[in-house]
Amino acid sequence: MLTRIIYNRSFAFLSRCLGSILPLLICEELPVLSPAVPWEADDIWRIYAGYFFILHIPLSFAGLDVVAKVLQRSSLDSMTTVISTVILQLAELTLALALLQYTAIPGHAIQPFFCGKVFTKRSWVKETVLGFAVLMTLVSTTSILADKFVGFEDAYDPILKEILSDSPASVFLCFFLYCVIAPLSEETIYRGFLLTALSSSMKWRDAVLISSLAFTAAHLSCKSSIQLFVVGCITGLAYCRTGTLAASFTIHSLYNAVVLYMALVS
Repeated sequence: MLTRIIYNRSFAFLSRCLGSILPLLICEELPVLSPAVPWEADDIWRIYAGYFFILHIPLSFAGLDVVAKVLQRSSLDSMTTVISTVILQLAELTLALALLQYTAIPGHAIQPFFCGKVFTKRSWVKETVLGFAVLMTLVSTTSILADKFVGFEDAYDPILKEILSDSPASVFLCFFLYCVIAPLSEETIYRGFLLTALSSSMKWRDAVLISSLAFTAAHLSCKSSIQLFVVGCITGLAYCRTGTLAASFTIHSLYNAVVLYMALVS
């Protein structure tokens, strides 16, 4: 009986949230998205491929192995792991911005372009709150259904749980990494660059879906693919509605904070 009540309330809340957000999905045009981007339409996927294969894969997935070899260790302790990951993520973001500037149309600077995507006069708080509520409801509902029909599975990375249980300093660095650096880097690439560039040559809804698929694939995680895709869609929609990366960044950061907190107390 209690389980049924939880399901009913979850679906009722989800229906109310979707009832508020569905009109936004039906809308054909979102005037806050500018068709002017500093990259040629034909170069978008070449630029992204360069970022993905030259920067993202080596730094995000092979970087720690390189650090271990440089330090001549068979494995890294928790503090070294999180500090190294912070440095690698900052390096990836810096090099990604350099790549975006190098591949931009001559005479176009990306700094004012991205500044315009952060600072806007349009209010974004309401869309951010709504987007975060819908995101958490969707993720919670899919998790409940997965546990019910597939079976319970520990969704938290054991390495992450080890870092969170190591020391207060490692916990702080972990939250800083996943709630500040990672969302900043991913929102810059997948919403600020990819979604914006794609929306200049296709419908914004298609751009949101394609950029969300790219965002999901970049994590190389089958287990979390549904949640990642939902995160990409909701943050993409919030960005399209507001025209500012502050909205998508805030939603992404809050979601990561909830995930980390759940891993910390689990």
